[in-house]
Amino acid sequence: MGRPEKPVNTSGGIATQFARELRELRARAGNPTYREMARSAMFSSSVLSSAASGNRMPSLQVTLAFVAACGGDDEAWRRHWHAATSGYTQPPFGGRKRRPALFQRRGTPPHPAQLPQRPRGFTGRTAELAWLRSPRDTPLVISGPAGVGKSDLALHYAHSIATEETDGQLYADLGGLRHGGGAPPVPATADVLDGFLRALGVDDDQLSGTFDHRAGLYRTLLAERRLVVVLDNVQDEQQVRPLLAETTTSTTLLVSRKRLLGLRDVHRLQLTPLPRGDSIAMITSALPHVAVSAGPDRDRLAELCGDLPLALDLALRKIASRPRLTLRRVVDEWRLNGNTADWLSVGDLSLRDCLESAYRTLGTPARELLERLARTPPGGFDAVSAALDELVEEIADAGLLTHADPYLDGHALLPPVRDFVLSTVESGGHDLSAFAGPVSA
Repeated sequence: MGRPEKPVNTSGGIATQFARELRELRARAGNPTYREMARSAMFSSSVLSSAASGNRMPSLQVTLAFVAACGGDDEAWRRHWHAATSGYTQPPFGGRKRRPALFQRRGTPPHPAQLPQRPRGFTGRTAELAWLRSPRDTPLVISGPAGVGKSDLALHYAHSIATEETDGQLYADLGGLRHGGGAPPVPATADVLDGFLRALGVDDDQLSGTFDHRAGLYRTLLAERRLVVVLDNVQDEQQVRPLLAETTTSTTLLVSRKRLLGLRDVHRLQLTPLPRGDSIAMITSALPHVAVSAGPDRDRLAELCGDLPLALDLALRKIASRPRLTLRRVVDEWRLNGNTADWLSVGDLSLRDCLESAYRTLGTPARELLERLARTPPGGFDAVSAALDELVEEIADAGLLTHADPYLDGHALLPPVRDFVLSTVESGGHDLSAFAGPVSA
């Protein structure tokens, strides 16, 4: 037998009457202990006990969890809670005035709108968007090399379905690029989880349970509501595994350079650079004044950018901001100087920063292989030995190789990446002499 329950606070007004009714429900269920109730309620025993104290009105989530643990009628108590809280204001806590929580004051869950701004210059990806729109009940992983437009695709798609996901949009950057160098701070999964729960109307007093309880509550909300969730710049599987749920009502998009193969029961979409036609369309849309006669220059610009959306976007913004800067001049300078990665920067956006963040994740052997690749013309590597296969996968997972031709069993080093690697070596990168012997050995 546990300790006797404290009497209901008789000065709580509506909260007092509601607490008495909850206690009556618990008594009809055989008076299970609050610890027993917590095992199925996804809330701690202290939160459930507080709901029946009469001190304050419990939130709807806590109420329904309490009712479910006692075998009560979910829908009847949902209506009862809304009726009881209509116009209800929480009493001051600890003698201090406290604005009632949005969830409690309005009686309905808030609709978060956390998605960053829609990418207005988005072009192409027709097949990929069709794939994303296919009915699925598991999370979606969008992966691919640095600068290939993973985040833009995820945000474009998330905005396109926002009107269908009527309960709101959630977004978190789990360790993305911070311009200006230095390792970016990686938010803890627990912080992201608590932030999401608060955005969905869960009050602080309901976040006192264990991490597993809070994760279970979040997955319950995903299953019950219509939400779109974007987890951007995912670093590894452990960051996101507790935030994934099987649901037919909500959509979760994971964006990562890695394929996150450690996650089971997800659908994967691996992006490659844009088809050349989409690259040309992107150039034409951004520079409508460019004459048709500049067709060869448009094609060459797309090639030098590796058909990477980020590289194209930076080049086009820079050209558009300088009316005297022509496509021909940009292409000619790149041909002579090979300075693609250095030139592609606008404001706080830089292709070099993006590639450096990927390069820093490589071990020394992988860097040496990458540097050797940068010095080798197409067709210079016909096969990859088993000993080097792991290094190739490491480079691809870092986002510096694509699964196209002609290198290393279908992996290709794009022109901007080659320029970046060579300039890194020349400015003090690894000594290639340490990488002795043939690459295929």
